[in-house]
Amino acid sequence: MRSKAGKHHYLLILFFIIIALFSLYEEFGREKKPKAPSRTTKSVEKPRAPVSRPRVAIIIDDLGPGKTAAAAVFEIKAPLTLSILPRQPYSSWIAMEGHKLGHEVIAHIPMEAAPSHKLGEGGLYTWMTDGEIAGTLDKDIRSVPHALGVSNHMGSVFTQDERAMQVVIAELKRRRLFFLDSRTAPESKGYDLAKAQGVKALSRDLFLDDKDAPAEIEAQWKKLLQLANEKGHAILLSHPRKNTIEFLRKTLKDNKEITVIPLSDLFR
Repeated sequence: MRSKAGKHHYLLILFFIIIALFSLYEEFGREKKPKAPSRTTKSVEKPRAPVSRPRVAIIIDDLGPGKTAAAAVFEIKAPLTLSILPRQPYSSWIAMEGHKLGHEVIAHIPMEAAPSHKLGEGGLYTWMTDGEIAGTLDKDIRSVPHALGVSNHMGSVFTQDERAMQVVIAELKRRRLFFLDSRTAPESKGYDLAKAQGVKALSRDLFLDDKDAPAEIEAQWKKLLQLANEKGHAILLSHPRKNTIEFLRKTLKDNKEITVIPLSDLFR
C-alpha cells in the first residue's frame, strides 16, 4: 500500500513540475513577442498640399521689327506668349525661334486707331471691303508661322466697327484660331463677336508698361498680383522695352507668387 501511495505521490510532484515548466515557457515567449502598437498612438500627419498659385499669361506685344529685343525676351526663363507683328523684317524668324524654345506664338494684327496712325503693310482699316480685310489678314497670318491665335495691335477704331470685326472673326473661325482682345477701346466688339460665333476668345486684364518707368511697372505688377489672386488667373500685356525686359527677368527668376502659363492654357 505504501509503495503505491509513494508512487502516486511522485507522479503528482512530476505533474506539478511539468505545469510549472510550461508556465515559465509561456511567460518567456510572451516577453519575446513584439508589443502591438497602442491604440492611442497618433497617426503620422500627411503633408499639406501646396496652395495653388494664380495662373498668369504674360504676352510680349510688338515683336517683329528687331532681332535684338526678341533675343533679350528669349533669355527670360518663363513660358511667355510672343505676340508678333506681321510682315516685319524678323516676324518669321522670331516666330520659328520662339516656337523652338517652347513659347506660344500669336499674330499681333495692326488695326485702325484714333488718332490716326500709320499702320504699314498688313494694317486693317474700316474703309476696306470685306474681301480686302480677309485678304490682308490672310497674308498677315501666313507671315507669322506657328500662330495659334490673333490679337489686335492698336485698333481703337477698327475693333468698334461691327462689320469689320465680323470679317476678322469669320476668318479666325475658318482657321480655328482664337482671338485675344487687347481692349484698346471700351466698346470693342471683338470678344463678344468671337464668343457669339463660337470662336475661342480672351480679353486682357492689364498693361504692364503703358508708362515706361520702373516705378510704374512695379505698381502695375502689384495690381496684377492682386487681380490674379482674386480671379485665380489674369492676362498681362507688355512690350519688349529695356525696362520691361529687365523687370520681368528679375521678377520671374525666383518667382513664387504666380504660375506663368502660355495664353491658350486659359482655355483648359
